[in-house]
Formats: sequence, structure tokens, C-alpha cells
Amino acid sequence: MQRLYFESAWDKTIAPIDREKIMYHFQQQTKQLQDGVHLSFFRKARNHKGEQLITVLIHNFEDINFRLHNTVISYYEQDKQLANAAFSLPCEIAGNTSMPWTFIFSETNETTADPQYSIWN
Repeated sequence: MQRLYFESAWDKTIAPIDREKIMYHFQQQTKQLQDGVHLSFFRKARNHKGEQLITVLIHNFEDINFRLHNTVISYYEQDKQLANAAFSLPCEIAGNTSMPWTFIFSETNETTADPQYSIWN
């Protein structure tokens, strides 16, 4: 059974209304997805530097832990790639677990390498 996990920094700082929205998104997505690892779009924003902040739920439907290390992820809107960058997470995502995360797409992590995962909005 898939469970929702909030990394400790998220758990301490997330607003109650955002927690509810993420929980609803989690419930909807886990009805549709069954296996593998998926990054499901949740929200986008821009910070003061103009960087794109893309919040997703990372769904690990595998039985083993999942780790992102120097992994290339692309972000798409209306079938057009808007960003492509490499990311590493400071933690592993346990098997059969989903976790919210915000990826910051900036010039410093931009790459032309082929993506291993995609985020579709």
C-alpha cells in the first residue's frame, strides 16, 4: 500500500491548506498510477531570481528505495520542453512511498543531456 511521506523540513513548514491539497493530489494520483517511479505535477511558481519552482509528488511504487543523484529531469507545458536540469535529492524515498518535492530549475543546473524523468503540466 502506497503511503505519503513529508520530509522533515516540509513537515515542519507546510501550511495546513497546502498539506490538504497535497494529500488530495496523492489520493487521486495513486488511484491512477500503479508501478514504477512517477513525478506528478502539483504546482509551479517563480522565485525572486526568476527560477522555475516545480512542485511534484514523487511516487515510488517499487518495493525498493529510490534515490535521485545527478538525475536529469525535464519540465513540459503543452507538449513543449521548458526546462531540463540535473538534480540530486538529499534523501531516499522508501519503497511504496510518495513524497512532495520542489525542483528548482535554474541556469546553474541546466543541461542538454537526455532526461531520465519528465514532469508534465
